[in-house]
Amino acid sequence: MTAITLAAPLAGWAMPLAEVPDPAFAQGLVGTGMAIDPTVNELRSPCDGVVLSVHRARHACTLRAASGAEVLLHLGVDTVGLNGEGFTAHVGDGQAVKAGDLLISFDMDLVGSRAQSLVSMMVVVNDGFTVDGQSVDREIAVGEPAMTVHGGSGADAALPFATPDSDETGERSVVLPIANGLHARPAAALVAATKAYPGTVTIHCRDRSANAKSVVALMGLGTVLGDRLTVRAAGPGAQDMAVSIAVLIEGGLGDPVVDTAAAPAATAAAPVAATPAAPAAQPAEEIGPPFAPGEEVLLKGTIAVPGQAVGSVVRRFRSAVRVAEEGAGPAVEEPRLHRALDSVIAELGRSAERMPEHAAIFQAHRELLDDPELLDGALADIRAGKSAEWAWQRTARLQADALAALADPRMAERAADLRDLEQQVLTALSGKAPSVGLAELPAGSIVLADEILPSDLAGVPAGRLAGIGMAHGGPTSHAVILAAALGVPTVVALGRQAERVPDGAPVVIDGNRGELLVFPPEDMLATTRTAVAARAARREENRRSAGEECRMADGTRIEVFANLGRVSDAPGAVVEGAEGCGLLRTEFLFLERQSAPTEDEQHQQYQQIADALEGRPLVIRTLDVGGDKPLPYLPLPKEENPVLGLRGVRVGLREPELLRAQIRAILRVKPAGACRIMVPMIASPSELLAVRAMVDEERTKLGRAEPIELGAMIEVPSAALIADRIGAVADFLSIGTNDLTQYVLAMDRGNPHVAAQLDALHPGVLRLIRLAVMGAKTHDRTVAVCGGSASDPMAAPLLIGLGVTELSATPAVIADLKAFIRTLRMEDCRRVAEAALATDSADEVRRLVAEAWPAI
Repeated sequence: MTAITLAAPLAGWAMPLAEVPDPAFAQGLVGTGMAIDPTVNELRSPCDGVVLSVHRARHACTLRAASGAEVLLHLGVDTVGLNGEGFTAHVGDGQAVKAGDLLISFDMDLVGSRAQSLVSMMVVVNDGFTVDGQSVDREIAVGEPAMTVHGGSGADAALPFATPDSDETGERSVVLPIANGLHARPAAALVAATKAYPGTVTIHCRDRSANAKSVVALMGLGTVLGDRLTVRAAGPGAQDMAVSIAVLIEGGLGDPVVDTAAAPAATAAAPVAATPAAPAAQPAEEIGPPFAPGEEVLLKGTIAVPGQAVGSVVRRFRSAVRVAEEGAGPAVEEPRLHRALDSVIAELGRSAERMPEHAAIFQAHRELLDDPELLDGALADIRAGKSAEWAWQRTARLQADALAALADPRMAERAADLRDLEQQVLTALSGKAPSVGLAELPAGSIVLADEILPSDLAGVPAGRLAGIGMAHGGPTSHAVILAAALGVPTVVALGRQAERVPDGAPVVIDGNRGELLVFPPEDMLATTRTAVAARAARREENRRSAGEECRMADGTRIEVFANLGRVSDAPGAVVEGAEGCGLLRTEFLFLERQSAPTEDEQHQQYQQIADALEGRPLVIRTLDVGGDKPLPYLPLPKEENPVLGLRGVRVGLREPELLRAQIRAILRVKPAGACRIMVPMIASPSELLAVRAMVDEERTKLGRAEPIELGAMIEVPSAALIADRIGAVADFLSIGTNDLTQYVLAMDRGNPHVAAQLDALHPGVLRLIRLAVMGAKTHDRTVAVCGGSASDPMAAPLLIGLGVTELSATPAVIADLKAFIRTLRMEDCRRVAEAALATDSADEVRRLVAEAWPAI
């Protein structure tokens, strides 16, 4: 027996379940636990565990803790009827989570106005557990201990129900008449009706099945109005039980009954087979013969991991594994399956040890193997006379296909995890040693596969794997995460034509463009190999001289700083050659928490960064939230277009105490001259003057005599146009090209339909940068660029030619950027910059730069 403490997943007023305005929860039909009337709009995990399911309406999710306890978190009462409107899920089925991780966020105004209540429930829904110590009738904060769950163990919790003594079976079909499907309330009523039955009851819908004694399993079916359900019972009086459950479903299980004749047509029920059918083999798609040697072919896919590599193809396309359907009986097949599962679990543990930084991926696989639906489905087939191989393959494929069909691409990609486990368990059942994945590849291999699985990458030695191309897969799969950790260029979604690439074919894989070039000409192969090797060698050479100050070939001094996002970034930036920090994004202190950081917390972090920079300048940007970076503890009004609303300095002036605390924390950093303050989204001098007044007041209160430099970020077109006026009250200017570009081109950088067209080298953007520089010169102010352009080598000569004297870039590019700047001459930079201002498009500008400096 174990005991775990669940933390409060929401902040608000904690109350007993009996006070919930929903009889299913109030009477304990769903489970045992507590409720919270929330004051925040984020649901967070109450414990470490794995996500069993996120409801299709995104208003609820279920976690399994390490003890096996299944915890249902349900936001609001009657919120299922919103059909997901107002809710955003941040996790998916099968995902491992830690206590405090964000699960679901929701629009409190919308949900509160349209649901019966915002009161939200946390209940343990599976048997074998007791709950006590509920901390109720008080205000509770997120993360505070909320209740204790006793019982269970990680191993025992997933055991299937015992086989009933009776061999009676019964079955009845029924059309679901509930508007919102089997959500928590009707699912709880169904469980209450089946729990006392000594046999088993399962509900089948659209090739999926659920244990009718599990609220979680029933909700996970994703049923909708008009679905045809098949109720199957096994045990004493099975037919009567199936009929009675069907009658309860027809009566709505406590929800209003809807006329299904007026409902959208549901998927027709398939005829019931006497035994489960094996997965039907699909006719193979005609993809054509292998590409002939010398037949140059370009395949396009989706960028997954950037980079470029040259190598020879190693094919890893999987052929269908045919297994014997009939088994040797449950007494033989069940122990075989359990031994195979134990073997795979042990291998997952070894994989986690080999790649500890990605242990959560292998833990997620471990949790999938504990899924009672997966195990129960396989055991049911075994008890029907099937082999362990056939039963496991059928059940795993059914679940994988269901995941692959989901609308959310991230969830669909989890199907790869199930296919991985299917193969691993089948290998273990065959008695073979665990697959070595890609560990025995020749050096410099480029692997092509229908889909690379996480287990394939767990033991790859360095240098063997040069690139990966997948016919299928997505850019956020677990395998891609591991490939990125290995630094292996990867392209996914190449299509079935990738299967035509023969073993050993020379290819160039380009993860920057999402392309695979097959049988390229010899001169291209040689050129690309040379370029890849030269780039790697040049980078190492550049890093050796990165610590030296940056001067152009004609002696002009250009400072190259780093953009930092947290304390841990600073030491690495210094190693890469950063001459200071030109932009510290302080949002890292404010995001992903339920209350604002204190002045002391901020000061401690800023001081650590200043210490790591060892006296180099540190430019700290004041809090830049709002728009695409909301804070749960900072209630801002709902805006139709937040990108044009309360952002940057506008939030600081609206919440002056928040800004003042940050200013005081910066002023306390030692030595006094180490820091500068930079204010985002300045549109007029009056905004900066208001902040300067705050700085002077707080400096006086702290007794600090030394002044501190105060700068303005130029991100709004109006600021560039009146830079001379802003420069009169600012000590320096810094251009944020990301926001400036989106405002100049009227393209939201978060909109996937136009984001690809956003280019800071558009001549309109460059003209505004020149205006900003000219305005700053009126008062002899320095101008920096700290946006994305500062990290783009093509932009560097143009920015310098326009008068920018400081670039603040991503640490990883600093060594190469400084080396390139050392080859430039101001005369050339000015000439090309002037020509760029006279062009019509960013493409023309980039051609100009490429012609002037072809080595970029």
